[in-house]
Amino acid sequence: MRKILLITLSLLLMACAVQAKKKKGKSGPPKWLDNPQAVYAPSQFLSALGEGDSRSEAEAMASGNLAKIFEQTVTADETFMQRYDELTQGSNSSVSMENSVIKNVNVQAGQTLMNIQFGESYTDNMGRVHVIGYLDRLKTGELYEGRINDNAAQIAFFYKKATSSQDAIERYSAMNAAASFVVATDVLLKQLDIISPTSKEFLELGYNGNEIKQQAAELARDISFSINISGDDEGKVAIAVKELMTDYGFVVAPKGLLSTSGTIVMEETDLKRNNVVFVRYDLQLLLKDASGKTIVALDETGREGHTSFTEAKARAYKYLTKKIKKKFKSKLDAYFTGYMQRVSQ
Repeated sequence: MRKILLITLSLLLMACAVQAKKKKGKSGPPKWLDNPQAVYAPSQFLSALGEGDSRSEAEAMASGNLAKIFEQTVTADETFMQRYDELTQGSNSSVSMENSVIKNVNVQAGQTLMNIQFGESYTDNMGRVHVIGYLDRLKTGELYEGRINDNAAQIAFFYKKATSSQDAIERYSAMNAAASFVVATDVLLKQLDIISPTSKEFLELGYNGNEIKQQAAELARDISFSINISGDDEGKVAIAVKELMTDYGFVVAPKGLLSTSGTIVMEETDLKRNNVVFVRYDLQLLLKDASGKTIVALDETGREGHTSFTEAKARAYKYLTKKIKKKFKSKLDAYFTGYMQRVSQ
């Protein structure tokens, strides 16, 4: 009899546990799902919802939705932003050290949001995961102030380097670095104006951003370059190089501070394929400084095919032009960035 009572009692306890679990499951979605501002007051937080098949997808969407709050007012030159990212990577300053303790999220080209936090997640009956992302206005505003002040110190350092140097490359590199920090700081200031509008009143930057960017453009015109490409009968490689260098603001000259030299070979290659003509190309391209030291090298070899030699060659030149404007440019950017990292140590 006692055994039967124990079994009956165990079954009753299990039934109660199951019923309690069911009631808990029927508690419904969290309050923030229908009304985020009721939980994350707008006076204290910026918030946005996200959903996806997983929490990581939901967080990515929440980050993107937070970015939409800024996208109409925050824009930046991607070239300057890339230079800024490169200059701050590997630095010993608090600018880079913050990255290891603060959750920064790249939400779109030229824009990173600092200190994004994510609240609890909720999975609905369809298996979709929902999460809320938010920025604590006060704490995040303080982090932005610190980053902006650090940037201002870097701007002062590079500006002083540019105005005191007698070397044209160093002057340009330093002022361009200062301009990159100016552009990045402009983005932070616009974000801060949305996150914590009153915080800007206490900042003392001590520089004129427009003046620095103008001086960077003027110093670029002090950098001259020459072009001498053997075998470039149609001048297409020279045109691509000239367009790239003038995009920096540099000027072409018979004997420049920088010199571009190289060779281009185009020859027909028979690969035994009906109605298709192949061209094999070989491009060797070097950029040297005034001392004759190679600072950028590009070596491209391959082949392109088409219905005629002329068309195949045109495709080869098109491919090489893209390589010059992307790969060669990337290496030149790295040179200027590395130059400033070396002199700033």
